[in-house]
Amino acid sequence: MAGLDVIAEIKSDHARVRDILLDLIDAISKRDAERALEILIRLDKLTGPHFRWEEESFYPAHEKIFGRQYLEYLLGVHDRIVKRGKELAAILSKGEITEEEAKVLPEIIRNEVLPHPIECDGITLLTTKLPKEELEKMAVELERCRKEGIPLLEWGETIKDKVRAERGFKAKTLC
Repeated sequence: MAGLDVIAEIKSDHARVRDILLDLIDAISKRDAERALEILIRLDKLTGPHFRWEEESFYPAHEKIFGRQYLEYLLGVHDRIVKRGKELAAILSKGEITEEEAKVLPEIIRNEVLPHPIECDGITLLTTKLPKEELEKMAVELERCRKEGIPLLEWGETIKDKVRAERGFKAKTLC
């Protein structure tokens, strides 16, 4: 058995993501492209293993509770976040944030990205209903994903669709 308390780890990750997203909104609003890019890179490194684990372990463990349709919705949310992450990386890599971007980008983050850790953290209400063995398996998988440490944008380009196809999902954006 892994030494992780998977529920505590989920909640900790989601709180960290929330805080990093709020920092990112602040940096973009202040038009600080260098700081915003540094924050985005931190977020990319944290969320890659986490998203991978959610799709390969966390969501499938909950599918019997919330069903296939909701699972597909969550995969679509991941697709949208990966797409937005790529867009943000391209904008911030220019080294400057326009006045218009400083207005629009925080709203995109607030409306399309920030709700996801909140919604996912809510799924932990269901996690307590899973068998102990399932929690242990999820803990092992979380450790594996963290050890491999593949950042979000790289995972989105190289692994996400392959694993989904192996599990019978369409290998394209679901949402």
